[in-house]
Amino acid sequence: MALNKTSAGWLRRLSNRTYLPALLALAVVCAAGYYAERQNDTIHHQSERARIQQQAGLIKSRLEGQLNGDYQRLRGLAAMLATEPDMPQSRFSQITEQVLKGQTAIRHIAAAPQLVVSLIYPMKGNEPALGLDYTKNAAQRAAAHRVRDSGEMVLAGPVNLVQGGTGFIYRLPIFTGPEGERKFWGILSAVVETGTLYAETGVAGADSGLEIALTGKDGTGAAGQQFLGSADIPAGDPVLMEINLPVGSWQLAARPAGGWQSRPGNLWQLRLVLLAAGTLIVFPTFLAGRLSAARQTVIGQLRRREAELEAVSRRLEIAVKTSRVGIWECDAENRRVTWDSRMHELYGVPREEGPLSGTAWNARLHPQDRDRVAESLDAAERAKTNFASEFRIVLDDGTIKHIRALASPFTDAQGRDWMIGVNWNVSEDVRLREELIHANQALSERNTELKEGKRALEEAHAELQKQQAELYRLSLVAKHASDSIILTDARRNILWVNDAFTRATGYSAEEAIGSTPSDLLDGPDTDLSVIREMNRHKERGVRYHNEVLNYTKSGEEVWFDTNIVPVTGADGEVDLIIGIERDITRSKQRERELAEAKLAAEHADRAKSEFLANMSHEIRTPMNGIIGMADLLAEANLTADDQQNVETIRSSAQALLKIINDILDLSRLEAGKFAITREDFNLRDCIDSAADLFRPKALEKGLSMQVSYAAGLPERLHGDDGRLRQILVNLIGNAVKFTPEGKIAVRVSHAGADPCRLVVEVQDSGIGISEAQASHIFDRFTQADAATTKAFGGTGLGLTISSMLAKRMGGGISVQSQQGQGSCFRLELQMAPAGEAMSTEAPALADAPPQLGPCRVLLAEDNQTNRLLIRKFLRGQPVDLEEAGNGRAAVEMCKELQPDIILMDMSMPELDGIGATREIRSLPIPQPVIVALTANAFSSDRQACLDAGMDHFLAKPVKKAVLLHTLAAVLAEAAEAQQRPRASA
Repeated sequence: MALNKTSAGWLRRLSNRTYLPALLALAVVCAAGYYAERQNDTIHHQSERARIQQQAGLIKSRLEGQLNGDYQRLRGLAAMLATEPDMPQSRFSQITEQVLKGQTAIRHIAAAPQLVVSLIYPMKGNEPALGLDYTKNAAQRAAAHRVRDSGEMVLAGPVNLVQGGTGFIYRLPIFTGPEGERKFWGILSAVVETGTLYAETGVAGADSGLEIALTGKDGTGAAGQQFLGSADIPAGDPVLMEINLPVGSWQLAARPAGGWQSRPGNLWQLRLVLLAAGTLIVFPTFLAGRLSAARQTVIGQLRRREAELEAVSRRLEIAVKTSRVGIWECDAENRRVTWDSRMHELYGVPREEGPLSGTAWNARLHPQDRDRVAESLDAAERAKTNFASEFRIVLDDGTIKHIRALASPFTDAQGRDWMIGVNWNVSEDVRLREELIHANQALSERNTELKEGKRALEEAHAELQKQQAELYRLSLVAKHASDSIILTDARRNILWVNDAFTRATGYSAEEAIGSTPSDLLDGPDTDLSVIREMNRHKERGVRYHNEVLNYTKSGEEVWFDTNIVPVTGADGEVDLIIGIERDITRSKQRERELAEAKLAAEHADRAKSEFLANMSHEIRTPMNGIIGMADLLAEANLTADDQQNVETIRSSAQALLKIINDILDLSRLEAGKFAITREDFNLRDCIDSAADLFRPKALEKGLSMQVSYAAGLPERLHGDDGRLRQILVNLIGNAVKFTPEGKIAVRVSHAGADPCRLVVEVQDSGIGISEAQASHIFDRFTQADAATTKAFGGTGLGLTISSMLAKRMGGGISVQSQQGQGSCFRLELQMAPAGEAMSTEAPALADAPPQLGPCRVLLAEDNQTNRLLIRKFLRGQPVDLEEAGNGRAAVEMCKELQPDIILMDMSMPELDGIGATREIRSLPIPQPVIVALTANAFSSDRQACLDAGMDHFLAKPVKKAVLLHTLAAVLAEAAEAQQRPRASA
């Protein structure tokens, strides 16, 4: 019970406002102490981490400097091996000793040309490693191949060394040769001892006060394997740093030896200071609270007196405001208004006139404010609420004032309702407010401009940094570019050269700077006119490009593709000249080789053409006699056996002639000299004529042949109907040849919406071909297989020529076939619409040879068989035939006999047909009609004959009907030419 009373007493004391400040001060002091202690812990932890981070950063810098320095030494050694791949052991040891001077971490270095160790430093103690073949060593093979294939340095380790201990292994690939043709030479390896490396860089120092862990074996970074330090260091919130290696990285983790301290050493000193400070704060606050209680009593008395003075103060306040605020009151019952003098001044109304009536006051309101103010005032009166508004009034002289009005309703002691209010002039306030608004707008606009300016400055700064970075990158590009780059001043003195220039010319940068390019590079065969033209362009500040022959320091010729770019200053004068040179020596050599190869190919092509022409002539000449005589025998009355023998001779000769024509066609197509003659033709006539050629053979084999035409095909087209017929003859002929039984279908249509895109499908039920055979069926000299060739014969050129012709005519040929089921060849050609209408019937030779009129014919032919054949062809015709055995005799006989027609062979002894024609055309005699009758079947031969002055061209072997029709046409033309002068007379 006594305890409860004591507690209640303390609660009463604590609830007393007197002690509240002291309690608050105590709470603040406690909170401040807790916060200070926490801050002290944080500061201690941060300072400790900063110290560890600084020490770790120093170790990181040492490691990176040591490893990258070793890497640069090895790169220099690798570069020397690349330039001197046949370096002996003695020179290797001498150079390596100089490279490794002053460092102790690298234990030994080995060079392995073609992955076989041949050079070692130091040699002592490492002799067994000589001859080690990495490709045959399972422990070394994968790493060696990785370096060779990637073309980059590999840092492996740490690994256990055979000599004892652990170490890191550098492996660098070495390539020889210029850029673009680099060849793999071998590998340069170096072993870095871990103990020495750790000792030199401070990693293993016992006095560092750190626990260190390294992660990233073989340069794999934070994701790699830890290879140094305790495994619990990375998990103990260490300081982490990335160590950048020449290739890859390590992660360094560091913490204080023994781990992080949880409490700072000055904890109790801080607590004593906080206790003392709290005492100095709380105790005076308690005393101040006691004094405050005494003051509250006095304040209560003062408040009572203040209430008594408040009424007086209100009146005094109104009196003070009367100096600038107008006061009015209105009796709500009778609407009587009372103004003070300030109100009269505000509204410009003399005092003697009294206040304005409600209507007059309403009229003084600005028209734009009148309705708003009236509604607001009426609402306040009805609701008996305060009225507050700002409006404009218009005085009699037109002056506009801004008035602010406040009013409040009240009820007097007699129960009457009143409205009392004040008005004051706020025109100046409005003006200042508008000016302030304008100023704020201007300030806002200025701020916007400043922001834009700041943004522009930031963008300019960023652009400047970007340009600086770009310039830095460009400088690196220029220095390490594969093309030679030379910077000269306006007088052509060299200011700077890149590494490629020194490699290409053999001059060092020190030797080049200060000289002119001509002093260094010009030689005995340099084209001085090119150099002078280049200098003129430099002086004019105009770009220049050319190929220049220069010489290296050792005197070797080198061709450069040179680009000169003068750079002018603000005054238009040349300040700097940039020269970019690309080594094209090998390209020049290849150009010479290609020119020589082209010349050799042209010689071979001419030789092939000459061979084919000679072969054609030599074969066609006897073929003319064979086919001609066979045709004459066929006209005679022969027995059935003799007729069969003659037909066998004719078909065999025609087969041989087709082979010759196929070879010639193929040669023309390969040479691009095969002419496509386009003219209007009847589509059905062309296709039907090709099919009709094989109907007798098809009927003989018991095959049915159908030709069908799709709807919508044009009657006439514009194209080469002769080549179309040639292709169809080959396709339909093959179908008949390779179909022992069944049928053959020829379907004619068009592709898509283009009626001129002609599609012809030739389908048979023959032997077919396999998918593998179909892939090369269009190759030259190719048939399905050897058995097919033996069974059916043929050269294998027909489909090749047909495919090439189809491509020349804007289309192609494809095949679908199944062995034993037949084949379907699809021909697609691009034709054009026909022009004017033409006859639907093609002209044909008469069945019977024509009867010639009387004429004198001179036959110039050196082959007796062919002369005999022509005599027999002309037997029974009223022709006076004379014969000449060579071109010279033909000219002499022409002078004497003056023939009407000359049948002229091209190839004859003493004087060929071309030369004989030219001489005859120069004779002062009535000129005969000269018809070429030759075994030279090339289009070039035809053109040569026409250019020499011949009128017609017949290729051997010639048919009797063709010869007679040609002679008849020639005689008809001559007769018509003679009648023209008579008609005009």
